[in-house]
Amino acid sequence: MDSSRPGPSERTGPTTSTAGSERTRPTDTSPLFVIRAVAKAMWVTLFNLFRKPVTVHYPDKERAYPERYRGLLALVYEPDTGEEACIGCRLCEFVCPPAVIKVEMLKSEKRNYAKTFSLELYACEFCELCVQVCPTDAIVMMKSFDMATADRREMLLDKDRLHSIGLKYEESWATGNKLRDMQTPPKAPAPAHAKPAAPAAAPTAAPGGTDPVGPRAETV
Repeated sequence: MDSSRPGPSERTGPTTSTAGSERTRPTDTSPLFVIRAVAKAMWVTLFNLFRKPVTVHYPDKERAYPERYRGLLALVYEPDTGEEACIGCRLCEFVCPPAVIKVEMLKSEKRNYAKTFSLELYACEFCELCVQVCPTDAIVMMKSFDMATADRREMLLDKDRLHSIGLKYEESWATGNKLRDMQTPPKAPAPAHAKPAAPAAAPTAAPGGTDPVGPRAETV
């Protein structure tokens, strides 16, 4: 071992110490940190004190829904005859992912009806698949979400309650036929350079009254 090598206590040179910076940095319990936090919070409060409030005091005052808002599900009547639009085809029941729709068909001479129609709204995903597959636009979504309740049983909707919701609230723009039309691929436009074929000119008689086509074979 080299005895001429200086030991740890004999080494000299520039050293860095963070003791001074740690003493000047405010901590969570220092008075400077608390004063800065309180001043920042009071500045945010003072800045928002003169702003116009955006809170809507529901349900005393209702907020306007967006144009494309879709909320509660409901059943509707035919606008021209006033009959139930649902024909009990059960397409909505088959396509429902959480299987919350149950329909029983009632067959009739002219058309079919829904004998029973139940919807478990507490388990509904609001995916709108039932609206998209409905051939008669009988089930739609409304511009409302006002269905808050403390009893789970009130979220089990039968046919009468679904019809009452359809009469109480404004109907959304989206119906089954409109949604299917939006998903249909557009038809390709006809090419602009294509021109319609000119009609063939009628044959004219040759001079002297002879047939321009030539002699024809006589049929017996």
